[in-house]
Amino acid sequence: MTFSVVCYDRNSEAWGVGVASKFLAVGSTVPWAKASIGAVATQAYANVTYGPGGLDLLRNHTAMEVVEKLTSSDHLKEKRQLAVVDRKGNVAAFTGKQCNSYAGHVIGDGFSVQGNILAGQEVLESMASAMDGGGKIEDRIMNSLIKAEEKGGDRRGRQSAAILIVSERHHYEEGTDLMVDLRIDNSSRPLEEMKWALKNWKATFFENPMVSFTETGRIRERLDSMHFGTVEEWASNNNFSSKVHGGEIDQEVLDVLLEVDKPENR
Repeated sequence: MTFSVVCYDRNSEAWGVGVASKFLAVGSTVPWAKASIGAVATQAYANVTYGPGGLDLLRNHTAMEVVEKLTSSDHLKEKRQLAVVDRKGNVAAFTGKQCNSYAGHVIGDGFSVQGNILAGQEVLESMASAMDGGGKIEDRIMNSLIKAEEKGGDRRGRQSAAILIVSERHHYEEGTDLMVDLRIDNSSRPLEEMKWALKNWKATFFENPMVSFTETGRIRERLDSMHFGTVEEWASNNNFSSKVHGGEIDQEVLDVLLEVDKPENR
């Protein structure tokens, strides 16, 4: 009922999980991660204890050892799917023989993609290809989920999605290891909404390239449609004040202003 990815990104020293499903609030069940510890995805006939239990085991065990320990004593393991990445980027996964078809996983360099009730193997191959590509961890995860859906994804349809990324170096607020923490719990277009939510997250919490702007053309049209006199006024109203100064604006903030990637109303 789900397709997901677990991964480790060496450049940002971040661990992440991305997931989408025809299931309500999949983000409440599948993704688990702790900075400098690792990440876990538990799905299919999900055993939620695999999440916190897996993270606890990852403090002293490799990904492979964790998968073996979690599944060895579980009498329903053949109905489960599990993927784990440890602090060093080692990856292991398990797909039970009784998971609903099509079910499987593909392990790559620092990541694993997995799913069940999928349109076919091509869903996982497309996800793996996206993860092998370059780019930042949040974009790779998002692209992987989108590519999966383009190949048919969960063959029952769409309902929810989540992205969870943790890092000691790039957390968005002091006192947390969260780098990205987003959920779309009940939607007919969860990945479209997730892509827009991720852009807003990056605009709000990430340091992005600055670009020059003038209040003409499309920017002026957008400001007028929302009844704002200046970009600075709009930015202040939307918690972006620190992202606009000296005739320059954060690129992701500009995209939010211009509604780049915002789902169309249907």
